Amino acid sequence: MRTVELVAYLQELALNNNKAWFDANRETYAALRAEFTELVGEVLGRVALADPAVAHLRPADCIFRINRDVRFARDKSPYKTQFSAILCPQGRSTNLPAYYFHINADGELLAGGGMYAPEPAQLATVRRFILAQPDRLDALLADPAFAAVGGISGESFKRPPAGVPADAPHLATLLRKQYLSGQSVDVRTLDPGAVADWIVLRFTAMAPFIQWLRDALGPPPAKMEKPPIAIF
Repeated sequence: MRTVELVAYLQELALNNNKAWFDANRETYAALRAEFTELVGEVLGRVALADPAVAHLRPADCIFRINRDVRFARDKSPYKTQFSAILCPQGRSTNLPAYYFHINADGELLAGGGMYAPEPAQLATVRRFILAQPDRLDALLADPAFAAVGGISGESFKRPPAGVPADAPHLATLLRKQYLSGQSVDVRTLDPGAVADWIVLRFTAMAPFIQWLRDALGPPPAKMEKPPIAIF
């Protein structure tokens, strides 16, 4: 897609974040959105080869709206200054393990994955899994492709949570309150035809991590009890 043009559009939107400007430039938005939809479709089709759980998704299931939810926000700017998508078998409106990417007004292309805002019960379930099956985490951390995309990152607790011994193996991972992985690059430094390749390479390397989180959590609930936090 025309990544330089997309970044320029998002920069202008950041400077003119109002409905009048957005409406006046709606044709540009629609054209860039169509190109982004094509990019998401290509990424989906190729990532599904490594992770068949996302094969049923369509781009429309993955792409976030440009409109911001401003109901509880101090910043009432109506539009996001990024194009973003999430690949999750259960759809956008979950906090289950997923792949995520965006292109923003700074030119950042971020390709990440994992769980950004897991609930306390989910964290406890992952910790029990790590303690019960440390060999699974050993194998994941020993994967050179996964290590090359950053391994496991995210915010951590300062002290071991309840049930976690202070001398437990994999203590750094047990302390996590987020389970994330990912890398970013200035999209303007990539050939436009190589953007999908860059994302797919990282998502493919993250696929064992996403599967590890799914196995740790077990089958997802049939129905979400409450809507997740609006992160993106």
